[in-house]
Amino acid sequence: MKYRRPIALSAIPLLVIAGLFGYHYLWPADETLRLPVVEDCALHLESCSVSFPQGGSMRLTIDPKRPSPTDTLLLNASFEQIAPQVVGVRFKGVDMNMGYLEHFVYDLQKQDSGENRGSFSGDAGVFACSRNLMQWRVLVKVQAGNRRYEVPFKFETSQPG
Repeated sequence: MKYRRPIALSAIPLLVIAGLFGYHYLWPADETLRLPVVEDCALHLESCSVSFPQGGSMRLTIDPKRPSPTDTLLLNASFEQIAPQVVGVRFKGVDMNMGYLEHFVYDLQKQDSGENRGSFSGDAGVFACSRNLMQWRVLVKVQAGNRRYEVPFKFETSQPG
């Protein structure tokens, strides 16, 4: 009877470790799929589309076309065969490394009416550029169910004149 208590006490940490192992490795985890930069489209000139590996697609539009750094940008992300709950964007300078502009993170709002059903829209802007021509990446973050996607697009701003 002396040895039952130490064996029971040493079994508790083993059960905890086994439980954590099972939770971490066997339970389905949220996964973020990072897609490559959409290279064959200039977002400052046209709408750009991307297909998701698990099905569905997204079309992203920035207006106005050929924006200046001080323009307010209207962003619209429309989706087919995928139903996101959250869509957000952030910007990063390409040829002038400023990191992602974390204070320029924008959540797009779901549009529930008419032909805009399945799309998210919102105002955004970079508002930080000292060059006449600036290359940017806009990283679109999409959450649909337990999947997360990150899709980078490229565009540029230019000073008027």
